[in-house]
Amino acid sequence: MKVALFLNITKPGVFEFARQVIDKLSICGAEVWLPKSYEPDLAGARAMFGAEIDDIVASCDVVLAIGGDGTVIRFAKHAAKFEKPILGINFGRVGFVAGLERDELDKLELLVVGKYGIQKRSLLEVKVHTNGDVETFWAFNDAVVYKGESAKVVDFSVCFKENEVCSYCADGVILATSTGSTAYSLSAGGPIVDPELDCILLTPVCAHAMFSRSIVFSGDDFVTIKASTREGSAVFLSIDGNNVMNLDESDVVKVRSMPKKVSMVTFGNKSFYKRLQEKLLDKFN
Repeated sequence: MKVALFLNITKPGVFEFARQVIDKLSICGAEVWLPKSYEPDLAGARAMFGAEIDDIVASCDVVLAIGGDGTVIRFAKHAAKFEKPILGINFGRVGFVAGLERDELDKLELLVVGKYGIQKRSLLEVKVHTNGDVETFWAFNDAVVYKGESAKVVDFSVCFKENEVCSYCADGVILATSTGSTAYSLSAGGPIVDPELDCILLTPVCAHAMFSRSIVFSGDDFVTIKASTREGSAVFLSIDGNNVMNLDESDVVKVRSMPKKVSMVTFGNKSFYKRLQEKLLDKFN
């Protein structure tokens, strides 16, 4: 088995931990590949080093990401691009989408021999139509249209299958996958959704209206968002917590669930609801 290994290199101690992971995988008979940029910090490790992330992922059997949820989310999109399964090892705080904790490295033997399950997670395809051009992004957790610092509020118009659904006067609108229902959407008052459901969850942020409930759409068509500010202030689009572009009032954001899915490696030891209890409900109560 060839394993593509990626790290959040900003985490203290991550390279030392990566050596443990590499040793464990090598003992189990796996060939480990990492980006060339890691080589100075992993000199002497029993691993191979390549140049481009996509090249490494394309040639591997499984992707392994060490870091917090942001790290797993980033490399999950690379894994989905080449239809490779991905396993995250939690090296952050919550680690909700990671499949293993730091003290569970013995389960890597199960990974190498193929004794694992797969849970399919949805991705969002986010298309921004601007001046006749279209830019496309992928979101694992969410896409958020939100106001800049100088804007008072933003008027949002929401359509589904080209039919007007509702409008909000709010600070922002979150369009989340079922996986992303436990991220920013939950903080904004949205519901928790089973991650295996293929849907688009819309949650307004600080809506200035009596109607401010979330709406769950099927993932088979586009949810369309148009945003305007009364004073012409800036509006932004973020994807999985990263600001990707400024939006003009004429821009249209269209979001749908992608046919391509993320294949998350599982070992059947804990259900989503058990992890929910441990990671969110118990930890923050």
